Amino acid sequence: MNARYGKHFRLLQGIEANIDAAGQLDLTDDEAATFDVVLAAPHSRLRRSEDQTDRMLAAVAHPVVRVLAHPRGRMSGSRAGVIADWHAVFAAAAERRVAVEIDGDPARQDLDHALAADALAAGCLFALDSDAHTTKQLAYAETALAHARLAGIPAERIVNCWPLDRLLNWLANPSGERRP
Repeated sequence: MNARYGKHFRLLQGIEANIDAAGQLDLTDDEAATFDVVLAAPHSRLRRSEDQTDRMLAAVAHPVVRVLAHPRGRMSGSRAGVIADWHAVFAAAAERRVAVEIDGDPARQDLDHALAADALAAGCLFALDSDAHTTKQLAYAETALAHARLAGIPAERIVNCWPLDRLLNWLANPSGERRP
């Protein structure tokens, strides 16, 4: 795709890695190097009552992680998701220039606008997405956008609103990317 349409379109290959109980990813650094972007997300231990701040901090500190995806792992009516000191997690994400995801799936809404406003105040970058598993679910991106607007997040802080060259620079070297 990139060889054929590279002047008009750029396809980035990414992976959403699982964050295990200790905060490590379920892929090796060599595997991670084959992708343009690595997202890390909790997919287990989502109904636990214990604090999982250390787990989330370890994931954010992993050198290949560029996006902390659906950080709480919540599902409306099913599970509240990860319990953590989100101020500490957001501070670490902001320091390492790891974006936090606003997932637009109506059942997730993770981060919701209130928690997204806290992440904004901590200095975080954001990635908005639909979490679509079918083409009809692409419309869920509108929910993510609504939460970003309610939280007052400017486009300058949303990595998937950036020009391609800035996005690629951040993916290659998040700490070297200029701050908004």
